[in-house]
Amino acid sequence: MTHIQMLFIRNLRFFRSEKKLSQIQLSELVNISPNYLNAVENGKNFPSPEVLQKIIGVLEIMPYQLFMEYPDRSNTSRQGEKNILFQELSYLQQRFNNEFEKIIQKYHAEG
Repeated sequence: MTHIQMLFIRNLRFFRSEKKLSQIQLSELVNISPNYLNAVENGKNFPSPEVLQKIIGVLEIMPYQLFMEYPDRSNTSRQGEKNILFQELSYLQQRFNNEFEKIIQKYHAEG
């Protein structure tokens, strides 16, 4: 299972539970079988773009929210899209800074 798929599964479950929807309820609203949704949430299938669009619409979220890494999952309960985006940008900045520092150290050691 890829990292993207793991993010997707975790976030799909999170937003589905936030809406207080069971797998059966979400599958009915998206017009897919409960078995298919179960397979998606267990990493056996990955939805088509059309199904993704329906899921996003039913969950009333932005597409990127299904693929974000939340450093602090306990702090994501609908603080507003602006705060969630800020968290993600801060996380990405930290990762970038760490990688940049590794590159500097590597070339400094070689020089």
